[in-house]
Amino acid sequence: MAILHTNTYRVERKVTAGCPQGLCCGLGFWNVLYNDLLNMKYSRHTKIIAFADDLAVLTYGKTLSEAEAYANSDLATIEKWAWDNKMKFNESKSKVMIITRKSRLDKIHIFLNSRSLEQVDVMKCLGIHFDSRLLFYKHIEHVAEKSRALIYMLN
Repeated sequence: MAILHTNTYRVERKVTAGCPQGLCCGLGFWNVLYNDLLNMKYSRHTKIIAFADDLAVLTYGKTLSEAEAYANSDLATIEKWAWDNKMKFNESKSKVMIITRKSRLDKIHIFLNSRSLEQVDVMKCLGIHFDSRLLFYKHIEHVAEKSRALIYMLN
């Protein structure tokens, strides 16, 4: 619901489109609000990257359990920021991926809104398919499929 309230006038309208993932404010306001989140203090093992309404939390550690602890701690900070700003990040759209050269991938337990995030082997970010070994095979397959489709459409 969007509400415009002046000294003598009040209008309420149901918001159905035009805001990032249901956020009931304009993009300019969102950028100002997001800036606060990006400038918060995180562990030295974490880097926060944002584009539009997407947020990537990159965390590393000497061991998997160390990275897990840093990630959960920093996500708790992000959750608190969201709570303080009357927002909630969608845990069902949020994913976790371990990037490693190891042949066997372990399970990692990362939580958002007290829910365990789904662990994936491939993640799409800004149109690029990243895989857990940074080999980009899935991205190359995807680009090749689109190119074939384009060639078929041109014939």
